[in-house]
Amino acid sequence: MEQTSSPTSIEPSPAPERAEDRRPLIAWALLVGFLILLAFAGRAGDGDDNEAGQAFFDYAFSATAIVFYGIMIGLTLLIARFFPRPRVELGLRRFPLRYAWLGLAIAVGAVILSAALEPLLRAGEAQGLTPERWQGDRAPAFALSALVVVLVAPFAEELLFRGLGIRALAFAGSAVAVVVTSLAFALVHGLLVAVPSLGIFALGLAWLRLRSESVWPAFVAHAAYNFVGVLVALYISLNPDEVESIWALF
Repeated sequence: MEQTSSPTSIEPSPAPERAEDRRPLIAWALLVGFLILLAFAGRAGDGDDNEAGQAFFDYAFSATAIVFYGIMIGLTLLIARFFPRPRVELGLRRFPLRYAWLGLAIAVGAVILSAALEPLLRAGEAQGLTPERWQGDRAPAFALSALVVVLVAPFAEELLFRGLGIRALAFAGSAVAVVVTSLAFALVHGLLVAVPSLGIFALGLAWLRLRSESVWPAFVAHAAYNFVGVLVALYISLNPDEVESIWALF
């Protein structure tokens, strides 16, 4: 595995004779701003939460999500071409294995925090993705939706926020990059009640990105966090009478 020389700082590509290129930052800000507006507009237009939750059993949900996140990944990679070494700048590099374990620890902490805040903020309930009831005949569609939520969504979001976002804000310093990308990540989900838990989770992911100089440990943490969410959704759909007490599991 690669050894890191400065684990708590962002190292832009060397270019002593030129000022830092601001085009990646502008493009990233425009893309994230659009996604935030889209998320809140979508929430405002949502119908019945129960119908939204049952979308997990519809192939259209996973197909739409794959297209959406595919476009997000494509735009992120396109913006990264402004950098001389796009793959390295995005953090698509090897990392010491200990950071994967650290990522799992961050995911566990984020799950505990979300569980503690749920009775107060009801962020999970407001998200509206928890199925009201299990539909055994549509289990394959549920499995495909789960794969998208656990693997595709975390990769796209980590590439955009902890990959491109952290690097594009490198000129402003690590603290600014961490705070700005974490707040943007929390807002892009379109739920103000989820900002505290998602924002704190994002701070941990950004810190992990800086320590490891790789985006993969943050992806591991994000995927693990979403996996727990899918398990909770599965449990609730199988035990609809226990919705109010689900967070007691944690």
